[in-house]
Amino acid sequence: MVKLRNMALPIAISIGIIFYKPLSWLSPSIPFLIIAMLFFSFLKIRVEDLKLNRIHLLLGGIQLVLAIGSFYLLKPFVPESVSQGVMLCFLCPAASASPVVIGMLGGNIALAASYVLYNTVATAFIAPLFFSAIAPLAGSFWGSVWHILRGVMPLIVVPLIIALGMRYRWPKAHQKLMQYNVVSFWLWVVALAVIIAKVVDYMVKEPKSEIPTMVWLGVGGLIACLLQFTIGKWLSHKLLKESITLGQSLGQKNSSLAIWMAQAYLNPLAGVAVATYSVWQNIINATQLTLYNRKVERQIKMKHNPEKKQVLQHGTKR
Repeated sequence: MVKLRNMALPIAISIGIIFYKPLSWLSPSIPFLIIAMLFFSFLKIRVEDLKLNRIHLLLGGIQLVLAIGSFYLLKPFVPESVSQGVMLCFLCPAASASPVVIGMLGGNIALAASYVLYNTVATAFIAPLFFSAIAPLAGSFWGSVWHILRGVMPLIVVPLIIALGMRYRWPKAHQKLMQYNVVSFWLWVVALAVIIAKVVDYMVKEPKSEIPTMVWLGVGGLIACLLQFTIGKWLSHKLLKESITLGQSLGQKNSSLAIWMAQAYLNPLAGVAVATYSVWQNIINATQLTLYNRKVERQIKMKHNPEKKQVLQHGTKR
C-alpha cells in the first residue's frame, strides 16, 4: 500500500494525459471532489485560526506586483496573448485545493484556507478593474465579481462550515472522522487525473496554427510557476520556519477560474498559459508528495529498526 501511495500521483498524471478524452467528460465532478477533500482537511481548523494577518497581505501584494510587472515588461516583446497569459498566472487566486496538498505535506492548513478566502475576494474586485485598463470589458464589473465569488466561495465555505459545525456540535463524530484524513489523498489522486485530462483536452482543441504561440505560453507558464513556488517557499522558510505553506499558497493556482477570465475579458489564447501552469504545478505537487511519503516511510522504518538508525547516524557523523 505504501509503494502504491508513492506512485499514485505520477500514475494519475499519466492517466490524465493518456486518457484525456473520456476523463475530461468527468470534469463536472471536480468541484464535488474538492469539497470532499477540503472537508477532511478542514477538520483540523478552529474558528480562531482564520483571522486575517500580515502574511495574507504580503502574499496578495506579491501576486499583484508580479502580475502587473510581468504584463508591462513582456508587452513590447511578445504577442499580446503571451503577456496576458503570464499575467494571469500571477493574478489568478490561490487554488481551492491548496490547503489539501498543504495538509498532506505537513503545512499550516488554517493559514492556507484563510488565504484562499481572502485572496479570492480580493481578486474578484481587483481583476475586473485591471482588465478594464488593458482590454475592453465584455461584461459588467459587478457581474464579473459575482461570477468569481459564485464559482469559488462555495468550494471553500461549504466544507469549512460543515467541518467547524462538527467540531463544536458533534465532537465525537469529528474526532472519529479525523482518523480518516487519508481519504483526502485518494480523492486528490482521482481529482488530479480528471484535472489533467481537462487541461489536455482544452489545449488539444486550440487551433494548430497557434502552436508556436502556445509553446511560448507554455514556457511562460513554467517560468511563472517556478518563480511563485520559489518565492513562496523562501518566504515560508523565513516567516514560518518551514517551506510548505506559503510555497503552495502562492504557487498553486485556480486554473479553471483563470481560463474563464481569459475567455471573458482577454485574448482567449491566453488561457493556454494557465492551462500549462496547471500541468506544471501538479507535477511539482506530485513530486513533493512522493518525496514526502518516502521520507515518512524511512522515518517509520528507522523508528522500528534502532540498529539501522544508529548506523545511519554514525555514517553521517563520519
